[in-house]
Order: sequence, then structure tokens, then C-alpha cells
Amino acid sequence: MPSDPIVCPFCPLCCDDVHVDAASGETDVPCELAQLELAAAVRMPSARIGSESIDSIDWSVLGESLSLQPTPVVEFNGATIAEAKMLETLVTESRIQLRIADAACGRALDQTIARDGLLATTLGDAVRRAEYFWGIGNLDQRTPRLKERLNQSGAALEYTPTATIGLLSRLHELLGGLAGDAAVDPAAAVDPIGSEPDRLHEHFRNSRSTVVVVGGAAFESGQEVIASEMLIRWIARWNETALPIAGGHDGDDPIVSRVTLLRLTADQNLRTVIRWRNNQVSPSDLSSPPVATIRVGSPVGEVTAPVRLQIGGVDPGQSLAHAYLPAAVPGVHHADTTIRGDGSVTLPLAGWTDSTYPRRVDVLRRVLAVG
Repeated sequence: MPSDPIVCPFCPLCCDDVHVDAASGETDVPCELAQLELAAAVRMPSARIGSESIDSIDWSVLGESLSLQPTPVVEFNGATIAEAKMLETLVTESRIQLRIADAACGRALDQTIARDGLLATTLGDAVRRAEYFWGIGNLDQRTPRLKERLNQSGAALEYTPTATIGLLSRLHELLGGLAGDAAVDPAAAVDPIGSEPDRLHEHFRNSRSTVVVVGGAAFESGQEVIASEMLIRWIARWNETALPIAGGHDGDDPIVSRVTLLRLTADQNLRTVIRWRNNQVSPSDLSSPPVATIRVGSPVGEVTAPVRLQIGGVDPGQSLAHAYLPAAVPGVHHADTTIRGDGSVTLPLAGWTDSTYPRRVDVLRRVLAVG
């Protein structure tokens, strides 16, 4: 394996400690996502239409066979900064619509944070300073090594598969009782060995720094909007209240408990480029149309709709992609840059092996017949 580690381009963590064998694509990290993607990038699947492999591509014939709309919907997973700039140009020129491969939970959080704001933290600060982590949802699906990173802090990690409306309501109730009602005895109001929200509340009260880590499917289906609002507003209320830690003082001043949120988004590069170029967070052109006809990169999520064409990534088979075209991958076959999913740092992606295939955006442009 190479003596120098690479920055892995396949998830928002952008792990920078990955060693890869350039001949086989094998890696020394226990990450199934990286293993699958690296193996596919080094041993690229063959191009195909339906179940038939193709050796050469007639781009005009291919475009006709795919029956694409004049402005097809493209789902581009894991776009780098350079790719995001090219995609933004294609959207501006009305060549494509973009679909963000995000679930209802992520969209609800986006809406709430855009309206209400957020006291956020970065992965680096969380690992250095957190005394307690509260993980919500599936932390492993899109960021397989996130728990490994959090465990480096030595802080305790409490995991809640789904933050229900009932749980969030109880957290608000406990905070309201302790902060706003002088007649309420905190010891009587909270049962530290009772229900989950009561136990969580006690952990938060006794931690100088709690980090809430939101993964996939963090809220109940159909309740994502109200749950995201309750979570973000609870974090804001907690910090406004500035509850002192029992017995904790820094000189004459009490040490207060703080809560922040850590979220790693897979489309950080695209969102950042849109802000740079348009001076706005989410123009209507990026409003997530329901169905994509072209997907770039491997499918994301447990439930994936079929597309007419997939460019690059792991070939998911004919049931999820009528046609598949291989493409060179940034961070494997050529250099690029990316932003970690928490927005904290820009990282270089190195090209460490060769490919005879064109780059992903170049393949997309050929399919669209864009000069």
C-alpha cells in the first residue's frame, strides 16, 4: 500500500488516514463503504445498456436510447468543488435540474436551520471538547466511521434510534420546569433512572459540553418537520437558559451546560458553490425534483429509485439503472478538492492511479450533448 494516506472522497467525513493498494483497491480501514467504492474505482465495471455490455459508445445513439427529457433531472452524489461548479453552470444554462439525494429528515432540518439558525459545532471541536454525545438516527449508513471518530474523544455516547415527538416534548417540558418555574423542585421533577428523556436531561445537566449528532432517519416518518423544529428550538432554549452544572464553578462564576449540534451533509460542496455564485443558500433550481433520470455516483440510502443511466460508482444492476457508464473518480484517478461535511475544512483529493475513462462531469456533458 502507498506510504502516504489519501483523503477518502466517498463520504462526508473525508477521512484522511486511508491507505490503499493502487493495484487492487484494497484498504486498511474497516469501512465497507470505502472498500466497495475503492474496489469499483480500481476495477471499473463495464459499460452496459440493459443487460448487454458495450465496448464503444455512440453518444448520440445512447442519448436517444435513454429517452431523456429536454432538461433531465440529475442526482449527483458526492460532488467535489470543481464538479459542483460545473453542475451549477449546467443548472444556470437550463441543461439539467438537480436532485439532492436527501431524505425527509435532512430536508426538514435544512428548512428549520435556514429559518431559525443553529448553534453548530465541527467534528474536530466535538472530539476535542465534548463531554457527552447524543446520537440520533442512523450514524453508520452515510458516515461509517463517525462513531470511531467520536470515540476518540473518550466522551460517553448515548444513542437514540428515533427522536420521537414524545421524547422531544419531554425534553422541552423538563427544561421549562427547571428554567422557568421556581416552584418546581429539580430533584422531584426529573427521574434520572426513569424514562429516556429524563436520563438524557440529567446527562446534559452534568456535562459542560453536549454534542447532538444527527444521522439518517432521525425522526418519525411523517413527523420530520415538527421534530426538527422541536430539536433545534430545544438546543436554542437550553443555551439561552445557561443552566449551571451542580458544584461547578470557575472562580465566582458558575460553569454552565452547553449543547451544540453536529451534522455532516453529503452535498456540502454543492451548497457552498451555490452560495458563492448566487449569494443565496438554496435557489429554486435546487429544489429536489421527485424522480431522477440520471444518477452520478453510487446510489445513496436504503430506498433508491431506478434511473435510466448511472455514471460511475458501483454498478447497482439493471433494476436500479437501465444503463451504466464507467467514469474516472476524483480522489482516485485525478486531483480535486472537497469540503468536509461539517463545513469546517477544505481538503485536497489526490489522484493516485490512472484511468482510461473520462471524468464524471465530462461523461454527463457528452450524454447531454453539451459542447
